[in-house]
Amino acid sequence: MKIRCLIADDEPLALKLIADYISRIPHLELIGSCKRATDIPGFAGQVDLLFLDIRMPGLSGIELLRSLPVKPLVIMITAYSEYAIEGFELDVTDYLVKPVTFERFLQAVNKATLQYELQHRMVLPPQSIQVAEPTGDAGKKDYFFVKSGFKSVRINFGDILYIEGLKEYVSIYTAGDRKFVKLAALKDLEQMLPKELFIRVHKSYIVAVHKVTAAYGNVVELNQVSLPVGRMYKEAVMKVFS
Repeated sequence: MKIRCLIADDEPLALKLIADYISRIPHLELIGSCKRATDIPGFAGQVDLLFLDIRMPGLSGIELLRSLPVKPLVIMITAYSEYAIEGFELDVTDYLVKPVTFERFLQAVNKATLQYELQHRMVLPPQSIQVAEPTGDAGKKDYFFVKSGFKSVRINFGDILYIEGLKEYVSIYTAGDRKFVKLAALKDLEQMLPKELFIRVHKSYIVAVHKVTAAYGNVVELNQVSLPVGRMYKEAVMKVFS
């Protein structure tokens, strides 16, 4: 899966920075950049994700979004926080205020990636997680059940790649390219999972230790997925993967 990206910003340094950030994320593909909002319609049908500045010569980013009959996913990147409410009213995925750190950029991209998958792939509906009641050998259990409709689906700990927590729900990514979505707090799952198999790397992510393929700087990789490492978790993460 490649998400095709376009950058629209009239500041050369901003264009360069966002292009560099995009190049660090394997599933993103930069197809072009432009310095005027009026150039964006020329990329119609080619763009999945638009990184859009607000104040540009001529037509503003806000005015452009209002004029587009069909919009790609949009992440606004601007120096002006006062447009945030208006941006979200136009259904943008995220709103980043300059200067943008890579960690914050990656959070926004992960939101966009989830929305892209929801639009283009079959995603299981919100689930309810049920943990097996403790028994004499509860410490040996390596699975839990997710309730889906009238049946419960078993999820083995060994199949989990990582878990993402967004404000109102969590997404459990497993082997076989499957995803289970549940309205819940990430901390509840963290308490459930065995600490020797999983590690919290960020306020929004838990990863399976044995599924991590690389760790460097403030990033861990699981094959084609790059996840940020939060500052308060970095020391513990580096101890595990050093």
